[in-house]
Amino acid sequence: TRYEYADGLHLISRRVNADGSQVKYRYDNVRLLLTEIENEVGETYRLDYHANGLIQQETGFDGQRTAYVYDLNGNLQEKTEHGDDGSQLVTRYERDPAGRLVRKTLPDGKSVSYAYDRQGNLLSVEDGHWALAYEYDAQNRLTTEHQGWGTLRYGYDACGQLQKLRLPDNNRVTFNHAKGGHLATVELNGKTLTSHLYKSGQEHQRQQGQLLSHYHYDDQQRLHAHAVTQQDHYLFQRQYDYDKSGNLTRLLDTRKGEHHYHYDPLNRLTRANHSQDVQERFGHDPAGNLLMHDRPGPDIVAGNRLMSQGDNHYDYDAFGNLIRERRGKGHALVTEYRYDCQHRLIGITKPNGQTASYRYDPFGRRISKAVDGITTEFFWQGDKLIAEHHKDQHRSYLYEPDSFRPLALLEGFGPKAVKPYHYQLDHLGTPQELTDPNGEIVWSAHYRAYGEISRLDAGKVDNPLRFQGQYFDQESGLHYNRHRYYNPDIGRYLTPDPVKLAGGINAYQYAANPTGWVDPLGLSRCPGGDGCKPTHRTDDPAAKARVKEDDAQTPKGADTEFSRNGAFRRAKAIGGVPMNQQPQSVFRETITDQDRYIQGRVYKFELRGRVVEIREHSLGHEKGNHAPHFNTEINIGDIKKPLTIGDDPHTYFKR
Repeated sequence: TRYEYADGLHLISRRVNADGSQVKYRYDNVRLLLTEIENEVGETYRLDYHANGLIQQETGFDGQRTAYVYDLNGNLQEKTEHGDDGSQLVTRYERDPAGRLVRKTLPDGKSVSYAYDRQGNLLSVEDGHWALAYEYDAQNRLTTEHQGWGTLRYGYDACGQLQKLRLPDNNRVTFNHAKGGHLATVELNGKTLTSHLYKSGQEHQRQQGQLLSHYHYDDQQRLHAHAVTQQDHYLFQRQYDYDKSGNLTRLLDTRKGEHHYHYDPLNRLTRANHSQDVQERFGHDPAGNLLMHDRPGPDIVAGNRLMSQGDNHYDYDAFGNLIRERRGKGHALVTEYRYDCQHRLIGITKPNGQTASYRYDPFGRRISKAVDGITTEFFWQGDKLIAEHHKDQHRSYLYEPDSFRPLALLEGFGPKAVKPYHYQLDHLGTPQELTDPNGEIVWSAHYRAYGEISRLDAGKVDNPLRFQGQYFDQESGLHYNRHRYYNPDIGRYLTPDPVKLAGGINAYQYAANPTGWVDPLGLSRCPGGDGCKPTHRTDDPAAKARVKEDDAQTPKGADTEFSRNGAFRRAKAIGGVPMNQQPQSVFRETITDQDRYIQGRVYKFELRGRVVEIREHSLGHEKGNHAPHFNTEINIGDIKKPLTIGDDPHTYFKR
């Protein structure tokens, strides 16, 4: 890949990809703001600005227009989405004197209200259907979270790390940490559920009932081997090999056979050969749209929307949401999709007449689905699904600290009925097996490359979790992915990315390389093998061009597992700083926070070809409602960039 720059400026004007395709960037002559992106097939994305430099209107590659109005403080006041049929969706935002969102009026006239305490902590969110309420301790740490039908309760250890978690069904989970902040054991109702041993910041051993896992990493800290033993006998083992670009080339699984992966010059997956399953072939158009080369018929794409693939034909509404899939003789087999004014899927009708409906809370998290008269309700911890309930079945999900990687499935309601099962994951954090405390495999799946299960070889217990952050819906075959729905059969999302350019220039793409990347929120991809730590995107001017709606969010850092030391190690890992390297210098700096000055500390590390600075804000700050955290920044020449986790550059810790 080669980059060209505008004359005399540090602005990328052209990116020439390894296959010869090009992306062009154009800027205005006065403020040097990005005004146009021309993608690899000649389609353009345009940006217009207000006099103060804030985005006034953006027009997508598919012609979709969105306009923005701001108040005198630069806060978003109104957003207007223009459909290609002339329709409009207008969302309005009202704020208090501190700039915090207090009311959001939706295009359908309904409103969402937000309330805060004197410290700026979010206290409640009300949309008239599903109330949310939060309680905090004297240190502004979240202690209680009320959602609809249940409550989560939190307790912290002496270092401020999350130690106690009481689930909605009254099951009690305890997280015990070793010196340095790493997870040591997880207890369920006072009994050990899992134990963990870390070396040099990486997990090397895990005990799950009678099973003992051993993890081995290569010299680039990538998972190389995972072996599971039962009473000193090998149960199974997985081995991973990578090429010079870091792409997975071979997976050797003693239970599921050998898998080989091949890539094009842009590191996009082109072939997946499975010793125990069908072979897969993929192509990509110049704009990065996935093409299925192992299926009959052409793939037709316009404005990054898949219009047809072989016998399947797709129709979209005025805002780019998939509303109809037609297939079969005379296109007689029709599946229809319905959305609300926030582009959330609310209903499906299948060719056989079966229907499903979905509801969401004020943060857009799915709280229920109804299929054939059976309603399943969902409960959340931040952006992670933590419990579900329907009829006489109740189950809870536990995750590895500060990640979307599942750790355990708890079947049954309450301490007396609960039965724990353990997740065995691959290098991406995708469930490969579920095991019971005795070591029996009760669920095991074979996957295709883009996340669809080809077959089960064990299914005594049902497991709906797929790629990180994804939940399988049996009624549709789709994966619910927090902000969107993903179709693993075609490796695409049904709706455009709600964060627009911040998620990449292809609004429907999952990931060009599903063997190395995940998208837990349905917003933007991240490396799956390192727990979704951020990457340094100096090569994408489009990532900066974004309107921040500043919606109220679940309290930031509420579910972080990090002590200060653990967060500092995470901040070093984000910047690529060796764990044993000491800073070349440490100094204090002053920043402003809501008309007052606060002190912070900066740790400066000098590495080959770059300088990494880690900024510590141990008191947090009111602006943005941020808990105590570190920020990691990289300096390369005259360029200084924050390294971010998705859209959030903060590594939080507990005081």
